[in-house]
Amino acid sequence: MLEIYEKHAALLGFSVRKHTTRYFPGTKNVMEKYFVCCAQGKRNINRKKKVKKDRNDKEDEGKKKRKPRKVSITRTDCKACIRVKYNEEGLFEVIHHVIAHNHDLTRTQWNYLHRSQREITKEKGQAIESMQKSGLSAMDSYSYMCEEAGGEECVGHSVRDHLNYCTRLKMKTIEGGDAQSLIDILYHQVASDPEFFFRVRLDKDGRVCNIFWRDSMMMEDYNIYGDVVVFDTTYRTNRYNLICAPIVGINNHWKNVMFGCAFIGDEKIESFVWLLETFKKSMGNKAPITLFTDQDIAMSKAISKVLFQL
Repeated sequence: MLEIYEKHAALLGFSVRKHTTRYFPGTKNVMEKYFVCCAQGKRNINRKKKVKKDRNDKEDEGKKKRKPRKVSITRTDCKACIRVKYNEEGLFEVIHHVIAHNHDLTRTQWNYLHRSQREITKEKGQAIESMQKSGLSAMDSYSYMCEEAGGEECVGHSVRDHLNYCTRLKMKTIEGGDAQSLIDILYHQVASDPEFFFRVRLDKDGRVCNIFWRDSMMMEDYNIYGDVVVFDTTYRTNRYNLICAPIVGINNHWKNVMFGCAFIGDEKIESFVWLLETFKKSMGNKAPITLFTDQDIAMSKAISKVLFQL
C-alpha cells in the first residue's frame, strides 16, 4: 500500500511519510496504518519561540547571541492521507482517502527530490561500492551514474544521499594501516604494563570489528570498587562508525573510575556476549554483584547469559 501511495504521490507532486500504526491487541500484527502527506500537521512556532526566549534569558549577558535561523514552513496542516485496514479476508483495504491538498504541488521535474521518492537500492549501492574501490571519488561516481541514467532526475537519489552513502562506506571498515597502528600501540602498552590486557575480534573478512582493553589500574579499581558496575554504549561518534562501550564504576570519593573500555561494530547479542566474556576473563572471572545499564534487549540477554546466568 505504501508503494502504491508513493507512486500516486510521485505523479501528483508531493511527498509521503508514515503516520499512525495500530496493532491487534496483545500482538505485533498491524491492524491499521496511516500514510500522510509530508505537509500534514503544524509547526508549533509559538512554543519554539518561548523555549528559545527562556534559554536566552538564562544566558549570561556578556555572551554573544546567535541570530535565529530562518526555517521555511513545511507543515501546512494538509489533510491529504490514505488509511488502510486489515479486513476479514486477510487483506489490507483502503477505508479512507483524502485527495485534496491545501498547498502547491511540486513541479514534475522536481519530484525526484522528494524524500519518499529517493532511495539507494541494493543494486545501486553495489555499483557505488565498486566505483569507490576502483578509486573514483564520490562526486565522480555520482556524475557517472547521472550520465548513465540520463540526468539527475533519473538517478533516483540526490547528490547528498550519494555523498552520505559514500561516507558510510568509508566508516564501515578500519583501514589496514590504522588497524596495525592500533595493535602496535596495544602491544607497546603490554611492554610497559605487564598487567595490561586487550583482545581484538575480527569479522569473517578478517577486519577488526571489536576491541577491548584494560590496564593494571583498572583491574585494581575493579577489585576494590567492582561491586557496582555501569555499562552502556554511546552513539557512533568516531570516523570508523564504531560504538564506544565504556565499563565504569564509582570509588569511595564518589568519582567515576574506569574498569575497561571497548569499541564494538554493532549492538547485537553476539557482540555484547563477546565483550562481557572478555571483560570477565580479564578480571579473573570475577562478575559484578550489581550492574546498571539501559533497557536494550540485546544487552540484557547478553548480561543474563554471561554475568548472572539467569
